[in-house]
Amino acid sequence: MVLEPGQAMFLGANEPHAYLYGDCVECMACSDNTVRAGLTPKFIDVSTLCEMLNYSPAPASTKIFPSMQDPSDPFVYLYDPPVPDFTVMRIQVPVSVKQYTVAPVDCAGILLVIEGEATATSALSDITLRRGTVLFISANESVSLHVTSPCGMTMYRACSLL
Repeated sequence: MVLEPGQAMFLGANEPHAYLYGDCVECMACSDNTVRAGLTPKFIDVSTLCEMLNYSPAPASTKIFPSMQDPSDPFVYLYDPPVPDFTVMRIQVPVSVKQYTVAPVDCAGILLVIEGEATATSALSDITLRRGTVLFISANESVSLHVTSPCGMTMYRACSLL
């Protein structure tokens, strides 16, 4: 299965996955049940994996779900999987926008910068954001961005909107 940029898929419990190439943002619920079947120097437990797997066939296309534009922010696209554990937001700030506020939500989360640079100002401090930066955002906290890159910004925010 090949995902195009911006596409998302959801895999439930006991459904294996592997990345063959490319980059992705993965978000998962808390778990203590990682079971490996190979291609790793870590402990491999094939028999446990075979016992726990979900063997119900389904077309791969049923795993893909679309993002939905947030009605309150034209730069935010929501990936809301069919579980209450987490939501992922793609935030794409265009090159024409130099000031942007990451809106507060009623839960804590993390912000991952994929592309672009900005100075982030929050209640506690200023920090430079660039590709690879991860920022913890407290519940009900907003973060003001002064975008300094000529290409805008792409970020992903993971949180648990209940």
